[in-house]
Amino acid sequence: MIKHKDLKKVIFIGISCCLIASIYYFFFSARVQIEVYNKSDFDIDSLKIDDKFYKIPKQKSLVINCRKLTIQGNLPFGAPNGIIKNMQRDTITGILCGTDVEEIRSGKYKFDIKAFIGKDYYMLNWAEHK
Repeated sequence: MIKHKDLKKVIFIGISCCLIASIYYFFFSARVQIEVYNKSDFDIDSLKIDDKFYKIPKQKSLVINCRKLTIQGNLPFGAPNGIIKNMQRDTITGILCGTDVEEIRSGKYKFDIKAFIGKDYYMLNWAEHK
């Protein structure tokens, strides 16, 4: 038979565990799922998303779980920051406008990365997944 004192301890431990799980879920768990498709003919290395770096082989995709995603329109905000081996990245930085920029904290999204190859440089761009 469970004593009243023991029942209080069990209830306290149960509530404490639920509270800790709730705090973790709301503040630390990844709730945004992004699938990024590399639509270029090159492997992309050191692609930075949500302060982490990823590698995506050419014509493959990668699923990333993150806490938040900043988008403008229907695409991630800013240009993709990644490296194509043995090629020079475009050093001209575009002017970014903050109009309609929002932070997404839940949902599933799919994006393409395309590469524009110039004479002696490359530039990566986001595109809607097709």
